[in-house]
Amino acid sequence: MAASDFILPFLFLALILTVIKTSQVVFKKFDLPEVLGELLVGIILGPTVLGILYLNAIPSSSLSIFLGIEQGQLDITALIINFISNLAVLLLLFKVGMELDFHDMIKVRTPAFLNAGAGIILMIAGGVVFFFTLVGMTTLDLQPNGVDIWHSALFLGVAFTATSIGISTRLFCDYKKLQTKVAQTVVASAIFDDILAVALFSFVIAYFTSAQSMNPFGLPIILINIIVFFAVSYLLYKYVLPYFFLKTKKYDDKSLPIFVSLSLMLYMAFFAQMLGLAPIIGAFVAGVIIGNEDEYLDIHDDFEAISSWIIPFFFISIGLTINLLPFLNIFSILIALFLVVVAIVPKYVGGIFGSYFGDYDKGEAKTIGLSMAVRGEVTLFFAYTGYSLGYFTETLYGIVILSVILVTFILIPLLKHACTKWLPENGVRCKSPIPKTS
Repeated sequence: MAASDFILPFLFLALILTVIKTSQVVFKKFDLPEVLGELLVGIILGPTVLGILYLNAIPSSSLSIFLGIEQGQLDITALIINFISNLAVLLLLFKVGMELDFHDMIKVRTPAFLNAGAGIILMIAGGVVFFFTLVGMTTLDLQPNGVDIWHSALFLGVAFTATSIGISTRLFCDYKKLQTKVAQTVVASAIFDDILAVALFSFVIAYFTSAQSMNPFGLPIILINIIVFFAVSYLLYKYVLPYFFLKTKKYDDKSLPIFVSLSLMLYMAFFAQMLGLAPIIGAFVAGVIIGNEDEYLDIHDDFEAISSWIIPFFFISIGLTINLLPFLNIFSILIALFLVVVAIVPKYVGGIFGSYFGDYDKGEAKTIGLSMAVRGEVTLFFAYTGYSLGYFTETLYGIVILSVILVTFILIPLLKHACTKWLPENGVRCKSPIPKTS
């Protein structure tokens, strides 16, 4: 390829970065999650609205049809964006893992673990019931050909297990509630929730892949591989990395920690893939390891500079992958609203259940329940994976995206009410809530 072949991709990347930042500023001004703005950018640029760029092998871009731009140039652009979005997934899960603090988990471990565990169990059950109900009562194209119906149903339930802590954290910060016991419980619950959800997600993918290959030793092999993976991860966390950073401190190379951290993320993703696990579990665990190595390094500022422009490409790619126009009708929206109820109620009930094992009043318990019901980037990633692996049809994938957007817009005002009416003020206002991508 000549250098001139990349002129149009360079221009597209520049425009996308400009639009990303613009959407972030606008959505932040209206106290809305930035991830929704990034998702909206992809929907507008993709087949749903303008049809400028597709990431799937579907009809030519509108730029090729109406402006005569060579489709091959646009295909190169799509390939580059697709690569960046796959890297963005690893960075996203690495960031989620890096924000996990074991000390926060220990303080309120009993109610937090029960919140996460009960919510996940109820959510999987709710997702399975929802899927079977829809398949049995509607003529929608929800079940992929050649895929076990239980696999699609379980994948749907698992896709909605992860809580997005970013929105709740932002509101706790804005209303000076972050140091309250409720906020600490929500953060710890989300930590348990992320760990359980990502591990379960990885296990489900490995198990389904094994089941399709008809390997009678599939399940034992998966369990052995999981044990091997976490054993190696523990050795890295406990012995290898501390020793390495202790020995390299004398070089005073400020760029070394971020180089090592990103390399570890990619190595762990590769290692997980080699063991038959999802690469994201490797990136996630690498983030947990690095995030809890504060005695030796702190890469948060360096990582933010890299991830802040790469991670949005994943959410844009979702909009570039699917055409939502067929789902913008009353029937599909009603089904999406039904899924919204199924998504909120199990996590809300699970949050209240766990709260009964701590010293919380009714208002505080409701706030915890609402906070655990928020969905965001991890759910979108799980759904995207389900679609790309063939467990979701395009119809089901579109309904899931609509429901995630609706859940966010429904819960934000409810959480604002909860923060102002049910929680005491602790006088601490955050300058930069974490994580920003949620």
